[in-house]
Amino acid sequence: MKKKSATKATALTLAAVMSMGLLAGCGNDVADESGASEQGSSTQQSSEPSQEGDQGGEDNTPGVDKNDPAATAASNGINLPELDTLSITVRTANFGTDSTGTRFQQLWQEKMEAYLGCKLDITWDIKPSLKDMQDNEQQLLGAQDFCDVNTTTVGTSLAEYGEEGVVLNIADYMNYMVYYPDYMAGSPGGEDLAKNQDGSMYYFIDGFYNPNNITGAQSFASVAYRFDVLKDNNWKPATNLEEFSQLCADIKAKIDDGSLDADYVIMDGANDFIRGFAGIFHTWESEYYNGSEWVYGPVEDNFREMLRYLNGLWDAGYIDPEYATTDWNMHLEKATTGKAVICTSLWSGSVASFNTALKEIEGNTIEWGLAYLPDGPDGTAWKWGSRLPGKSLNVSNLRMGIFIDAETEHPEHIVAMIDYQYSDQMVELMNWGIEGETYNVVDGVKTYVDDIMNDESPAKKSAEYGLMASSLCRSGIPFIPLDNEAMTAVTSLPEPWWSEEKGYYEGKYWTETGVIGGLESVSPASQPPVVYLTPDQQSMRKQLNQGGTCYNEVLTWAADFIEGRKDIDNDADWDAYINAVKSKTEQDFDSILTMLNENTVK
Repeated sequence: MKKKSATKATALTLAAVMSMGLLAGCGNDVADESGASEQGSSTQQSSEPSQEGDQGGEDNTPGVDKNDPAATAASNGINLPELDTLSITVRTANFGTDSTGTRFQQLWQEKMEAYLGCKLDITWDIKPSLKDMQDNEQQLLGAQDFCDVNTTTVGTSLAEYGEEGVVLNIADYMNYMVYYPDYMAGSPGGEDLAKNQDGSMYYFIDGFYNPNNITGAQSFASVAYRFDVLKDNNWKPATNLEEFSQLCADIKAKIDDGSLDADYVIMDGANDFIRGFAGIFHTWESEYYNGSEWVYGPVEDNFREMLRYLNGLWDAGYIDPEYATTDWNMHLEKATTGKAVICTSLWSGSVASFNTALKEIEGNTIEWGLAYLPDGPDGTAWKWGSRLPGKSLNVSNLRMGIFIDAETEHPEHIVAMIDYQYSDQMVELMNWGIEGETYNVVDGVKTYVDDIMNDESPAKKSAEYGLMASSLCRSGIPFIPLDNEAMTAVTSLPEPWWSEEKGYYEGKYWTETGVIGGLESVSPASQPPVVYLTPDQQSMRKQLNQGGTCYNEVLTWAADFIEGRKDIDNDADWDAYINAVKSKTEQDFDSILTMLNENTVK
């Protein structure tokens, strides 16, 4: 097995690793930084093992306390072969801040050596950026050019290499895991999500820890309003569609009589206008699981109802005619010059960006704020991408994870090492750090120290410590599960919010969309069942994905219906639309949905 281009370094050195894919391109407050990592050799500083490697039984013994801060593989009942030094190669990427020599990269090594009961000697193959790793990953896989341990962004494609016997089947090493199974169990479908249909498992999937069970979402779960206008006129954000329509009418009347300086009532904020309304009508713009079966949102009656409502807003003159063609710079210009009063379809962090830019404008009186989506015909609006409670695998991006070379010399130690990264102890250490040093506990709540939170960029400052909650530094071997509370604390900027219970206040998107929306707002699409598909079937499914072959046809017709070029109330036009969308698949459209439902694990 080839292991080329690896730069020798000690286990104390590790390049900063990738930000969560869920943060990329999503209007997040954290700057997207990347840079190459120059690795060098230094004297190895290893902790002495705290337990001999031959203690414990082969199976996880009952009664062990795996949450003991001093837990070791042996005390967890794992019988590792005796080993003085674990020498391995690791391939990963630098994705922002270099963790080499940081406080918590050093502690990662110390804790890992104590857990495994042996020293670590790691040769790191650090790719200079996530893009570089992604651009070359398939080529390296095809050439079977692996390190012992490999960060992957194509985990769902590893089965074919596992079947060839070149990627380790970690399902054969379940006796060396005690922590990862908790994340498997907390995911929709449980073990079925992590395993293939034959029970094989070729990579550890990135995890996520949500200790307070806040089911917030990243984006498209809110409407932004000019709070200054609402307050001046004693209006409030809409809680249902009837209120939304009335508020639009009231704003339009003020614009028309010249008492409100704006061009239009509604502007778009993300070049995806219909996505901002789809959840209100309990539908979606691609295939999705509706709680009982897989369906294609754009051909549902609810989708038609949404287009009918948007056409009414258009006919009333509320919508900016450039809603479908504006880019981010135009969104920002419109928001900061008062061109509109309501902004739909926007990312988390967008309002923070609006208000930050407004602070630079002399004499500015504009203030943007957020409220949860108004209720729709079927009740509370759905939001997509809701966080799962507790411990779970990253269902929003199952491609991210870690795989192991099948020819590695010490698979037992490596599996136990990666498994330990899912422990409460390691997740807390690598996200929060050490109490009194990087965080404090006040009334049972963790808060980062002032040195971090008072910095101009808390995310960048926490990354300097090697804390991975920053999403700018991935210490350890990516991926260690992110802690939702820690990540939100340093990466999410506070924004003005409104709710019926609190009125006007300041909150954070990830939290407020969960608290205000409640469990009723969690779309069934956020917790879909497991579907076992062959590579060919996966290709068929992609035609129904957002951005798939049907998608542009949907967008073209949707614009025609919204703007009245096609009659949403005319059944012939609606049938023509459905036929046009379904004609864009290579196979019979309906057979693809049948395939998804037939291959779903019930």
